[in-house]
Amino acid sequence: MTSKQYKIYINPKNIDIKDRGFNFGDGIFETILVKNNSPKNINEHIKRLQQGCELIKIKPPSFKLILSNIKRAILRYPNCILKIYVTRGLNEQGYLFDEDIVHNIYFRTIPKIPSIIKITGLNLKVSRNILHPNRFFSGIKHMNRLEQSLVAHELLDNKKYDDMLLVNEKKDIIETISSNIFFVKKVKARLYFYTPKIDNYGVEGVMRNKVIKWLRKKNYKLVIGTISLKKVQEYDYCFITNSIKGLRFVNKINSVKFSDPDPILRMLEGLVVS
Repeated sequence: MTSKQYKIYINPKNIDIKDRGFNFGDGIFETILVKNNSPKNINEHIKRLQQGCELIKIKPPSFKLILSNIKRAILRYPNCILKIYVTRGLNEQGYLFDEDIVHNIYFRTIPKIPSIIKITGLNLKVSRNILHPNRFFSGIKHMNRLEQSLVAHELLDNKKYDDMLLVNEKKDIIETISSNIFFVKKVKARLYFYTPKIDNYGVEGVMRNKVIKWLRKKNYKLVIGTISLKKVQEYDYCFITNSIKGLRFVNKINSVKFSDPDPILRMLEGLVVS
């Protein structure tokens, strides 16, 4: 399917090697959980996709265009992981491209959703790879994920851990390989929630924003700010969030152990299974 501005591919078997997304990471992507033909948190995913396109000067596809092709892509796969990629398009060589370049949009379904997701007892190790600041690209899901790929390779050498924790050059906590992170303090009978600010680093996750919105609606104390790695032992609970795996509780970061999450697991149950 081709329009004046976009060429659309549904579950393509091949990608043209001239695609700038392949060559330069010149594109945006989203990863969406689909259950019973229903793409979860679809409005938030499409909004972030469009914002990312605007930021890197790609004409954002309309909500209607994306949604109609999602329906085509998941027709045979009512339960799947759906990936959407929007790339600048094709050019022969070099960074320059034609002004009227046609953008490519790929809709790819991955039928195998993890049947068992570990909700509690996650063990994280602090990565030796440092996240470097990039204020312009922070928050969006651009297609250059080299830092995350290097950390994923590091995880292969640390198989007793479930994920790697990424910090910046000041040893402030940012996120894991593909999840945002929250910490919780219990002060007397009240719970205080903390999550790193991601003005200069990381991805503004859809599930992260869903949790933030829920906490504010319930009038919980929420602090979005700097979280130093050296103070991680001051928190009672820790959990991470991801659009595919939902909300999951951390048992340890390196040797720092957190409390049994059962009290807040029950409280956040609706978010855990979202």
